[in-house]
Formats: sequence, structure tokens, C-alpha cells
Amino acid sequence: MIVYHVTSIKKFNKYREHGVIKHPVRTWININEAERFSVSTGRPIILRLKFPKNVDILEGHKGMARVLHTDYKLNEQFGC
Repeated sequence: MIVYHVTSIKKFNKYREHGVIKHPVRTWININEAERFSVSTGRPIILRLKFPKNVDILEGHKGMARVLHTDYKLNEQFGC
């Protein structure tokens, strides 16, 4: 499942430093919702991630958000 994680520059630098996004990893299932959330929160970075298909639905958010309860390991595409 392809999902979109919205983050700040400061947090993205921490992700790169540690090589993981620490859990819980909250995401959106479509880019439009991620863009809307990015604008409303002022977080300018949207990461495209691949999650397992059986990931939990995040309560609220009109069923458009997902949450992973384990750390998400980043790869070299993110400079890790």
C-alpha cells in the first residue's frame, strides 16, 4: 500500500540521522489529503512510503489516514 507521510524539515533531518521514522508512523492514503494536511500544519515535506496492506486505520480523519505501530526503516533514497 502506498501512503504519504507529512513532516517538517527538522523531523525529516532526525529521520535521516537515525535511519527510521519512529512509531507510531501516521500517514494519508492519498496525496490530496496529504497536501491538505501539509498546508494546514505548515509541514512542507511529504514522503511517499510503502506500508503493508493490513496496517491499522487511524481513528477519525474520514478513514483516509493509516498508522503503523512499528518503526519505519528508511533506505538510501532518503540519504540514510
